[in-house]
Formats: sequence, structure tokens, C-alpha cells
Amino acid sequence: MISEVAEMCDRQQWPPLARARAYQLATAPATRAEWVHFLDHGLLAGGSLCILAGCIFFVAANWSLLGAFAKFLLLSGLIAASAGYAWKTGLEQLRARWALTVSSGLVGAYLALYGQVYQSGADPYTLFLGWALLILPWTLLLRFAPAWALWLVVANTSLSLASESFVLVGVANLGWWALTQRWTPRLGWPQLPLAASWVGLTTSAFLNVVDGGDGAGLLAWAVWLLVVGGHGYLYRQKGNLAALGFSAVVLLTAALGQNIRWHDLSWFFVMGLAVIVQVTLLVAALRRLPE
Repeated sequence: MISEVAEMCDRQQWPPLARARAYQLATAPATRAEWVHFLDHGLLAGGSLCILAGCIFFVAANWSLLGAFAKFLLLSGLIAASAGYAWKTGLEQLRARWALTVSSGLVGAYLALYGQVYQSGADPYTLFLGWALLILPWTLLLRFAPAWALWLVVANTSLSLASESFVLVGVANLGWWALTQRWTPRLGWPQLPLAASWVGLTTSAFLNVVDGGDGAGLLAWAVWLLVVGGHGYLYRQKGNLAALGFSAVVLLTAALGQNIRWHDLSWFFVMGLAVIVQVTLLVAALRRLPE
């Protein structure tokens, strides 16, 4: 921490008083109010997850002993109790938001139970699609990052099961990332859809480079690079720019690997050297980026 503060002060040429203040803020211990805030939020989040886990383990342990009516009644009661508590407490309270987030998670268990009992024969992606659609109003109403993260996981699972297309998953998450940028903090945690789009579009472009194809993966990757790169440069988001750079390193290295003679071991040295050069250039470019 001290070395990072010193590097920032040297780079921006701060005066001695500002440098001393920066050191003081960087090394100051947390206050009592900050510890209370941390423990309150941490214990509340942990308690909510423990309640959800306890419900899951209780049902799993007694599942064979319960009839279909009892199973539906149990899950319906849990959903209604959590949602009712959130409504009575008020969504401006953190515990109410966690309660409604737990209800959103239990909706998926209810839909899975329905499919198991009545043997609907529907594809698995329809379960997750229905789950995502049902909890979407709650997610938008809550303006709570964990609820948004849960919705993203469910929606991405539905997309992955339905299409098995990295391009579709990557483009969809790029759109969700744009929404988080527009409506933060209503949605929150923009790095989550951005990471999913990184995985989807980098993988699709990598497959295009290695196996060929219609080039849709490379085209979607190029659009993603321009959109996220332009936004990252405009707002000086070095972390996002570094992620883009490493994605480009992966693709350039894959392209190099397609044009070398694998029976010659010296080409492994060439590829390693190419990676080192690319990463060095990336780091140098990021360091030259103005604050």
C-alpha cells in the first residue's frame, strides 16, 4: 500500500503536505463506526446465505419423506414468508433486500420441484428462463447488487443451455454491462457481466482463430473491444483496458501458434518470447495512460 501511494505521489508530483496526508490516510486504522458497518453488513449477508443453505439442506435431508403437496407448501411458505418480511420491513432496509433476494433464489427451487413432480418434459433452459423472467421485477425493484448478480447467473445459464453459443452469451453480457453503466447503482457490480462477456467473446474469437468459421466470433470480439476499450480509455479504467489487452494477447498468440511447426521445439521458445513481448508492451501502454 505504501509503495503504491508513493508511486502515485511521484507520478503526479504532489507537494510534501499532500504526500504526508496521503500516507496518513493510507495507513490509518479503521474507526469504530467503520468496523460496526463492516460487521453489520458482513453478518447480515452471511446469515442470509446460511438461512438459504439451511433450507436447502433441510429439504434435501427430508425430501423422500415429504409428499408433493408438503414440498410445494414448504417452498411456497418460505417464499411468502421472505417476501412478506421484505414488504413489511421496507426495501430501504438492507435486511429486507436480502430477504427478497433469498425469495428470488427459492423461486428457482419451486420451478425445479414443479418440473420434477409433473414431469413436464421441458428443456432445462426453460426452467432458468422462467426463473429469470419471474424474478426480473424483483431485481429491478430491489436495486441491490447481490440480487442483480443472482439474476445474471440465472440468465446466463439459460442462454448457455439454450444456444451453446459463446457469441450470444458474450454479446448479451456486453449489453447487460452497458445497462449497469447506465443505471448504476440500480443494477450494480458491472464487472460481473463484463467478465462473462470477456470469457464468451474471447473464447468465440479464439475458436475462430484456431478452427476457422464464419468469423462471427471475431467480429463480435472486435465490437466488444471498441466499445469497452473506448469506455475504459474515456474514464481511465485501467483494469478493463488490461483485460482487453490480455484478451488480445490470447488471440495473437493463438494466431502465431497456427503458423508454426510444432515438431520443432524451438518454436515454443518463440511463442514464449512473443507472449513476454506482448505483455511488456501492454504494461508499458497502461503505465503511459494519463490519470
